[in-house]
Amino acid sequence: MMLQEFRRLPEPLQKQVLTRLGLGAVFFLIMLALLIAVRDAYLWLPCAGAAASFAAAAFLLLRSAALGEYVVVSGGCAEVRHTAIKRRVKYFILRTDSGDLKVIPRGSARKVRRGAAVRLYVSKNTPVYEENGTQILYTYMALEIE
Repeated sequence: MMLQEFRRLPEPLQKQVLTRLGLGAVFFLIMLALLIAVRDAYLWLPCAGAAASFAAAAFLLLRSAALGEYVVVSGGCAEVRHTAIKRRVKYFILRTDSGDLKVIPRGSARKVRRGAAVRLYVSKNTPVYEENGTQILYTYMALEIE
């Protein structure tokens, strides 16, 4: 049943669920290695916590996406601002039908270029702030760049 729900999700949400499950599996394997090698709870217990946290995050994302508790925001990238030193994406402006949306990206947004079509998957209860007539979005579930 969960596998069927997973297959019905859009590809970017599937990728996010798999990433979180994969990170949980990596921490679980590190925990097992530390448990076998050292047998000290102070070393393997944080790995167990991280593995459980990533597994829970994957399950919650899958559950909320399967219930349709997300909104798809799509538009064209009007502007990209980079940091001064490392040239990482600081934010980008997404031009949508309802106005401009300033998005503060996570690490996967390095490929955002001006003029690219962007699709954001945002939870229905994510707060959107406003500054000088532009809406600001600090978090999202997944990002798709076309």
